[in-house]
Amino acid sequence: MTLSACCRALLALGALPFAQFAAAQEPAMPTTKIKVYIVGTFHFNASAADLIHGKAVDMRTPQKQRELDELVSKLQKTQADKVFVEYQLQDQPHVDSTYALYRQKRLKAGNNEVYQLGYRLADKLNRPRVYCADAQLGLDFDATQAYAKQHGQNAIINGFMEVQPGDSVGQLLASRNRLRKVALPAGGEFPGATLLEQFKVANSAAFDRANMDGYLLTLARIGGGNNYVGADVAGDYFKRNVRIYSNLLRQVDVKRDKAIVLIIGAGHASLLKSILRYNSLFEVAEVLPLLEEK
Repeated sequence: MTLSACCRALLALGALPFAQFAAAQEPAMPTTKIKVYIVGTFHFNASAADLIHGKAVDMRTPQKQRELDELVSKLQKTQADKVFVEYQLQDQPHVDSTYALYRQKRLKAGNNEVYQLGYRLADKLNRPRVYCADAQLGLDFDATQAYAKQHGQNAIINGFMEVQPGDSVGQLLASRNRLRKVALPAGGEFPGATLLEQFKVANSAAFDRANMDGYLLTLARIGGGNNYVGADVAGDYFKRNVRIYSNLLRQVDVKRDKAIVLIIGAGHASLLKSILRYNSLFEVAEVLPLLEEK
């Protein structure tokens, strides 16, 4: 071996321990999926943007504050590395500033679920930040309703309950939809139920199925021939949820995050879970077992 070849060999051997050391400093890529806990909620302060506006429920009363603490004590079991809320990305500076005030006990929190539930959970988990995940998309419900009215399909679109004779799909939907009406009647509260009891219903498999029925067996039935007005609205809503998923994807740390929580309107949960169900990076972690634990 020539002198130069010998030197090169020695240099290569000398570099090997350094390369091994450098590799050891890099966090190992995860071998398990990131758990995603989708917490389906009603909008505490109601929402004019939703098809069903509902009514506000005052979460700042002493009783509701106790119920929120009970609910959050269950959700803390997620040990989530990040908490996401239904605010748009452009709202992140507002969320950063108000959450910092919240942690300093200097914020008079508003009545919505972002402040009352999202901030409370992130603070209990001692997380430095709350993350925005929502993505808006225009949905032409008016065109769907107009078509239904003009073509005798009101019985389909009016909430499953007006079942026409011989409409076996409508009868199935009417049965399932009663669950949603019990859990979230006109936006929030049913007599005698605590928030924990209400969230158990809103995060059940049966509730998710009833919501998915709304897209696949209600909206998708509006139209006829070459008109797919209902299916198009359902598709647009799915597109919005893919964008929400994309916002989660862009903000997770795949080397460090083991679990995340998304607090979002319960109507989103079934579609988001369908996106996550066969995902190579994420897995659906059901909320209901945590809520039912003693």
